[in-house]
Amino acid sequence: MDMNSAPATGIKKYVPNTVSLVRIIGTLLLPFLMWKSWEMTITVPVLGEFHSVPLIWIIVFLLLAVTDKVDGSLARYLKAESSLGATLDTIGDTLLLAIGATCVFSVFAREGLSTLEFWFFIFIMLQIISDKVIVFFVTKKIFGEGNMIHSIPHKTFAVGAYIALALWAFMRTIPMWSILLLWAIMTYAFIDEIIYLRHTKDYNPDFRGHGFQKYTKKER
Repeated sequence: MDMNSAPATGIKKYVPNTVSLVRIIGTLLLPFLMWKSWEMTITVPVLGEFHSVPLIWIIVFLLLAVTDKVDGSLARYLKAESSLGATLDTIGDTLLLAIGATCVFSVFAREGLSTLEFWFFIFIMLQIISDKVIVFFVTKKIFGEGNMIHSIPHKTFAVGAYIALALWAFMRTIPMWSILLLWAIMTYAFIDEIIYLRHTKDYNPDFRGHGFQKYTKKER
């Protein structure tokens, strides 16, 4: 057996999942980092002053977002990929986006939003979460095991959402075009994932790749 392709053993196989758990636990602590005493005024050259910037919250949020890349990269490098790891990764991603968005909509940007905008943005977040739930249960119906498809459009949305939430918290406002763009990317990702699931009978999915075109076809 090629030792380079051997699955991880011992403590190595737990490292990626530990990183995912750090993201989950850290995300649950985000609401406690919204104290006004930590907000500050920051001057950006050319752009001017930004008041009441929750800098500590933003830094912690972005560090947690980076772990979304770290756990997957470690899993592939250490040959420690697993269904549990993929599930923890998805839970961590969903929690980080949901709680991050709640902090932004309800606290950081709330004063700058009309009532209509506020509920419209909440509706979009609920749709994003429901899309993930639908994919989970469709996967469970087809394969007997609920999971998520880590597609390229989905990852594009995740990166865009992490950056957008940090900027919205920094600016304490949410430009309409930015959230509509995120909604469009997530809708495309959802459609892409459903299309993939409809084609899985022709492939050998493991739910750890980035699009069904990279999976091997089943032998006839």
